[in-house]
Amino acid sequence: MKLMYSIGQRTIKTAIGSGISLIIAEALHLQNYSTAAVVTLLSIQNTKRRSFIVAIQRFVASVIAMLIGWMMFEYLSYHPLTVVIYFLLTIPLLVGLKLQEGIIPSSVIVLQIYVSQDKSISFLINQVAILAVGILIALIMNTYIPSIEKKMIELQKQIEQNFKMLLLGISLKMKGKDEELHIEVLDDTKILLQNAKSLAYRQVENSFIKTNLYYINYFEMRERQFDIISNQIIPLLKKIELNYPHSKIIAEFFEDTGVYLKEKSSGIELLGEFNHMMEEFKRMPLPETRDEFETRASLMMLVYELEKIISLKMEFYSEYQLAFEGS
Repeated sequence: MKLMYSIGQRTIKTAIGSGISLIIAEALHLQNYSTAAVVTLLSIQNTKRRSFIVAIQRFVASVIAMLIGWMMFEYLSYHPLTVVIYFLLTIPLLVGLKLQEGIIPSSVIVLQIYVSQDKSISFLINQVAILAVGILIALIMNTYIPSIEKKMIELQKQIEQNFKMLLLGISLKMKGKDEELHIEVLDDTKILLQNAKSLAYRQVENSFIKTNLYYINYFEMRERQFDIISNQIIPLLKKIELNYPHSKIIAEFFEDTGVYLKEKSSGIELLGEFNHMMEEFKRMPLPETRDEFETRASLMMLVYELEKIISLKMEFYSEYQLAFEGS
């Protein structure tokens, strides 16, 4: 059977970075130079910001742990019991200082001191140099992270297309067409939103200086709209008698919302259409039976849920209005 596998970018960066660390540490004639490759292996992260934070934590933790270990071996003894005491002291200390990312590399460095039983300052400097090489190479490798904006734009287009399909499907259903609301579109949209939000947060983590929250805010806005559609509008729709004059008017409103509620649309036109529709409802005769009253009440609930969707889009547009007008 043929083994199928793929090599990801993080794997490639880890392999190349570890090799470079090994070459540099050996060229510098450092003792235990292979440890530099291990430090690089442990320090490669998915995002730039995360890699920088982890690098600092590991370096500081390793220096603290190394000094503690060196003093314990110096003043107690090079004995396994000393190693046990060392771990009992340093692990809680590093966790308490929020430097837990440095526990593993610092343990490797300290155990090398234990094995070598070298008390010299030059050996401590050697260990610091190993850390520096491994961490610096990891940071350099992590500076190359391809832009994911193109992928987010693709997801954005798919999400908007799905929203259009859902709203137009609701419109057809309310017009009396035998239209089934496809569950797979709901499921697909939910997954797309989860993936898109994950990428948006990763993009922010890959920025050291300028933090652009546009895509996070956009996908969270769409997520709230989707929640209204899936948890409020669709369940309401299943309970409503659609053979009613208001239904066709509301159906047109759903259709217009599906067509015009795009990324850069303000939603103002739809709000105007909403107000006009409500005025038209006021001029219609009052319900004569209990069933008519309940149906109209349910239809109004449907309309107000759709107004929430439009309001969310208007809030988003107002936040980024200058950017939209300049594009």
